[in-house]
Amino acid sequence: MLDEVRSVAGDGPIKPEHLDGLKVTSMVLKESMRVYPPVPSLTRIAKKDMDLDGLKVAAGSLIFIPIYAIHRHRRLWDDPDRFDPERFAPGKESAYSRYQYFPFGAGPRICIGSSFAMVESIVLLAAFVRAARFEVPAGLRPIPVSRVTLWSSCGMPLKVWPREPGAS
Repeated sequence: MLDEVRSVAGDGPIKPEHLDGLKVTSMVLKESMRVYPPVPSLTRIAKKDMDLDGLKVAAGSLIFIPIYAIHRHRRLWDDPDRFDPERFAPGKESAYSRYQYFPFGAGPRICIGSSFAMVESIVLLAAFVRAARFEVPAGLRPIPVSRVTLWSSCGMPLKVWPREPGAS
């Protein structure tokens, strides 16, 4: 990512025209949200009686959509617990079902700010990687906790060192 950010934006501000060139940064962000979706589950209420693959669902029933589990489902993803940004390499993402990867929800109630959030997140991730080095303390294994959003039970302690411009 660091090499990409430097080749695309140099040491100057990251601008809108840089976004298309930040492919690796985008891939890393998308894979991060697959493994740890910001909102791990959604609920909906069935508007009418329906049949879901043989399961009868009555109007008014609460439907639980486990995004975290779907993003790690073994029938949908090869080696789903492995962090692999290549899953989101250009051209690969279009092969996924719309309901296989949906960190911002889906359908008519998808997050209205999803496009802005992606742009903002790519720019911030690129800026952070270019400005600092990050290290997770040895032995730390974050344990995800599902609330309205996904949290780590132990927080996310990091060692952070500023980079000198141009340094690795």
